Amino acid sequence: MNASFLERVYVLTSEPKESPCSDESEKVLTTPICIPFFCPSQHLAVCTLHLTLQQDNVQADCLSTMVHHNTKLKYTSVSLASLFLMGAFTNALAQASDAHYNLPAQHIERTLDAITTQSHVPMQLATPLESTHQAPAINGTLSALEAVRAALAGSNLEAIEHNGSIVIQAKPRAPQSQAEAGALPEVVVTAQGLGGANEQGLVATRAVGATKTDTALVETPVSISVVTREQMDQMGAQSVQDSLSYLAGVDIGTNGTDSRVDEIWVRGFRTGSFANNLYLDGLRPPGSSSGASALSTRFDSYGVERVEVVRGPISTLYGQVAPGGVVNMRSKRPPETTQRQVGLQTDNWGLIRANMDFGGPLNEDKTLLYRLVSSASHTGTQVDHVDLNRIFVNPSLTWQPSARTSLTVLGNYQQDRGGATYQFLPSAGIATASPYGTVPTSRFLGEPDYNRYDRNQTALGYSFEQFFGDAGVLRQNVRYIKVDMISDGAGRRTLGADGRTMTGTASSNKNKSDGISIDTNVAYTIETGPFVQSLLAGFDYQKTDIHLDSASGTVGPIDLFEPVYGQPVVIGERKPSQETGRYQHGLYLQDQLFWEKWTLTAGLRHDWAKDKVVNLTRNTRTDNRNEATTGRVGVTYLFDNGVAPFANYSTSFQPSSGEDYFGKRFDPVLGKQAEMGVKYQPAGSSNLITASVYEITQSNISTPDPDPEHLCNGGQCYVQTGEGRVRGLELEGVYAVTPTVTTSGSFTYQNTKVTESNSTDLGKRLARVPDQIITLRGDWRAAPGLSLGLGARYTGSSYGNTTNTWKNDSKTIWDASLRYDLGQLDAQWKGMKFSLNAANLFDKVTVACTGASSCFYGARRTVSANLTYDW
Repeated sequence: MNASFLERVYVLTSEPKESPCSDESEKVLTTPICIPFFCPSQHLAVCTLHLTLQQDNVQADCLSTMVHHNTKLKYTSVSLASLFLMGAFTNALAQASDAHYNLPAQHIERTLDAITTQSHVPMQLATPLESTHQAPAINGTLSALEAVRAALAGSNLEAIEHNGSIVIQAKPRAPQSQAEAGALPEVVVTAQGLGGANEQGLVATRAVGATKTDTALVETPVSISVVTREQMDQMGAQSVQDSLSYLAGVDIGTNGTDSRVDEIWVRGFRTGSFANNLYLDGLRPPGSSSGASALSTRFDSYGVERVEVVRGPISTLYGQVAPGGVVNMRSKRPPETTQRQVGLQTDNWGLIRANMDFGGPLNEDKTLLYRLVSSASHTGTQVDHVDLNRIFVNPSLTWQPSARTSLTVLGNYQQDRGGATYQFLPSAGIATASPYGTVPTSRFLGEPDYNRYDRNQTALGYSFEQFFGDAGVLRQNVRYIKVDMISDGAGRRTLGADGRTMTGTASSNKNKSDGISIDTNVAYTIETGPFVQSLLAGFDYQKTDIHLDSASGTVGPIDLFEPVYGQPVVIGERKPSQETGRYQHGLYLQDQLFWEKWTLTAGLRHDWAKDKVVNLTRNTRTDNRNEATTGRVGVTYLFDNGVAPFANYSTSFQPSSGEDYFGKRFDPVLGKQAEMGVKYQPAGSSNLITASVYEITQSNISTPDPDPEHLCNGGQCYVQTGEGRVRGLELEGVYAVTPTVTTSGSFTYQNTKVTESNSTDLGKRLARVPDQIITLRGDWRAAPGLSLGLGARYTGSSYGNTTNTWKNDSKTIWDASLRYDLGQLDAQWKGMKFSLNAANLFDKVTVACTGASSCFYGARRTVSANLTYDW
């Protein structure tokens, strides 16, 4: 048990006797007496409590041991201090409030230690603990007794309440007599695995995304950041993309405002919707394909419980991913306690949004849990003639017939209607000077009557968990997602010689995709002497089918500075244009070894990936097959003062298509990273600071064939000799300066370079990657119920293209928030909270360009007000 929270217990038991003591000064002890005594100082190694016994005139000291007396015992006196302590703790269990536990599957002693520390309820052992018993993961709001019983599930031990303490004893044998039949029945408390994934509160201390097991962040030998639901609400994040704006190594400003997707870059590589590295519950959604980027999924952030960003290559667990890392969203799950929330939201762009989040048990024994999360919204945008409408429904149901079995069915339906804010703007009048002035950020270059972006997104899946033995668990996650999208638009992207006339084409697309992802793994914990191993073996499968119908046409010109809409759009009938099939399956192994203060994580995986692309217009078919073996190894050392240095090496792969001049199929694009750093988390604190340095190298990048006589399909051939490199330094932390002031911030430095190429980008910086990112945010509980927040985000300069001819300036964005618990004003308003959030507080106009005809405005100031009621 935790040495900083010692219980000193002296327990006396006796066989029941028929005749009571006749002398009131000498009482017969017929039931156990437990007198817990807590050390007054955490620094004391031993505390004693003196209890004088009138049996052989022995005076005993309570030294955290159980003393059993099977004979009649008497006592003549107990000190006043002992009586006071006995009275103070007799009702400890009755007065202790329920607590929310998020404990991983681990050795029983660690779990009991954590329950004692969190509940402050004393605990005694009437029998030794089973040395090999593995407590299951525990998640939920439980009493201390319920939590202990959950921890003992599957063992030969039981927990009972006695005199204000929890006594752990051996389960009684089957009743042989009426007397024995009076034993208490076994009480089963359900528990949920992967507790860290359901962790509540402002600051997370555990995560699943980096290991597919519930592991403390400080013990994970990689750089990982977690944004909790409370943090998302605190900053007023309107999307998953917005919630990551204060993290190290993450850039969300490369594409300006795009209502279709979450566009995220991590450590210099695309990691969001377009890159298909944005996971939901550990599963990859169906991806986009050439000509259908808008088919990428986007999940409403109100249905997300937390977001984990794992930085660096992690193909060992997820298969094909970019070397920058992955973003894993955790959807809201059914809770074990009843919760109800409704909310209304508005902002300066005309947003009207209603939210609802209901959940809890459906029966008394909590074997059936439910949750229904939904919202409906309508809003204008900073772009003229573009409105957005959304309906979102996220139902889920959990069946947990025992502490060892859990099945959660997850549904999702999201309907998006309206236009799209994403458009290509010329650099003239935006990033460069124009004699006609500046193009306003509200400029719309399409046609109001021909601007449509409709998407239906439907998902159904389940998460199954089955514990077996004392240390094993089988998990399977499955999700099917179907996306239907219709987009019509007039894309005027070419600026005429007069510097103000925009011309372009019209397009119409009706695309659909459907895909299934299955991940099955078995985890088993083995204790061998001082070593504890958590072994993981798994298999995953992904399949996506994409079908594109498209048509193109013409649209009349428009004046960039004085647009007159209503130009004719001439377009033909949509016809099938492309079909794509994507398949991936992989086998993976992972070993987490814990030895004293060391943790070692190692993994190995092999993937098979196949793409089939059929061009229905040209009647051609292309097949690509890729195989890759990836691995990683990392180590952490935990000092007693909370300092934890770590190092890791990991690899990744991404499928590639095409062939060289000699007909050789291209190999997968490979990534590798070497990283070392240090984490600091003081004992008993959720404060966490992480610093790291790393180098990522991406190889097998296509680059022009140096032989000009080599022609492929009438054009230039390519070879796979290209290479890019990112060297970086990151510092990130969340720290409670005082009980009322919490700060969070990050510093990112990225030195990027094209190290191998046969083109003009050799030696240049990687496109769209800023050299520095600095963030700082402070939150102050100024008064009971009142919190104020202020943050700043600095993004350094970057080059928009590979030849480094388009440079994007640095920018600083300020954010602010105010939150107030209206229950502080009047008790009848208990549960009602108001928040006011300002993103881009000073309305900084920002621009990102990738070329002369592809510039994008960043988001303007958004001030939103939110009123919620919880009961």
